[in-house]
Amino acid sequence: MKTAESIFSMHNELDALMVLSEKNRLYYTGFASTFGVLIFLRDGKTHFYTDARYYEMAQQHFANSDVELHLFGANAANFDAIYQFLLDSNVSQLGFEDTELTVNEFNNYRNKFKELKFVPCGGSILEQRKIKTQDEIDLIAKAQSITDGAFKSILRFIKVGVTELDIACELEYQMRKLGGTGLAFDTIVASGINGSKPHAHPTDKKIANGDAVTMDFGARYNGYCSDMTRTVFVGKPNAEVKNIYEIVLKAQKHAIKNLACGMSGAEGHALAAEIIDANGYGEYFTHGLGHSVGLDIHEEPRLSPRYEQKLQSNVLITVEPGIYVPNVGGVRIEDLLVIKEDRVIDLTSSEKNIIIL
Repeated sequence: MKTAESIFSMHNELDALMVLSEKNRLYYTGFASTFGVLIFLRDGKTHFYTDARYYEMAQQHFANSDVELHLFGANAANFDAIYQFLLDSNVSQLGFEDTELTVNEFNNYRNKFKELKFVPCGGSILEQRKIKTQDEIDLIAKAQSITDGAFKSILRFIKVGVTELDIACELEYQMRKLGGTGLAFDTIVASGINGSKPHAHPTDKKIANGDAVTMDFGARYNGYCSDMTRTVFVGKPNAEVKNIYEIVLKAQKHAIKNLACGMSGAEGHALAAEIIDANGYGEYFTHGLGHSVGLDIHEEPRLSPRYEQKLQSNVLITVEPGIYVPNVGGVRIEDLLVIKEDRVIDLTSSEKNIIIL
């Protein structure tokens, strides 16, 4: 169970923090539910409201904690009870997730809790989520090991005549079979000239002899995401795409070797971008080098030419250079790393030297 102590430190005016989003409730409590209201009081007390669908599981989950559990009934008056609880707890300034609520949802809560001042805290929660605990790193590493296992299996599946959709379905099946509790994001499979589209949707295009097949996919394990990309060849590669592969691989290996704690996101991006540019493909590397992952597939920090913040210890970051040439094809290679004070740990174990099936 994580605390909101850092949020109260960043917002001295807060009397309480109300957490409504599913992913942030999971972040703080480790308890997954589609409905709940988590309230942290400045005095350190924590309250969790949920309904009958989750109440028994919540009792078990919070049994050895100091969290006070409350049961919602099947009527709208439950939020009146929360409002009264906040007033009885002398709350006048209430933190909320401005990064998660719609305008309509926010207005509804503000109308229900008329006497309270709402203080935006979504950015502060995201800032807390940047730095991963060891438990979080372990969950992400497990998700990545599942993803690596699916890649090993898919190499036996890919052949001339199967479609991009076939490959996507098989990857998703394998991630589930290996213990994934969900998908981190919609699987990307792009073959042949479709490889020039960085986030191509899988189609019924059949794999042809000589095609490069780019697969960007990830498992979710107990809420936490993994992310990797590999490009493989079916039959003899096109000479230009094979050369592109070698450039992308060189850029990725150089970036991984030289990334370090304290480096800015822009400096990290440049490690790969400079190599791609020096080989004549700078205009075809059209996105940032990487991003963090966690409960969301795209989190802060990022490796981007516009990101000047420094990488801190215990952040996760992807390194995914790519070259995408319209009417020719494309290549992307992606690993998932943990930044430590004195080293970088690559959580991705899949082969990335050129694979020709």
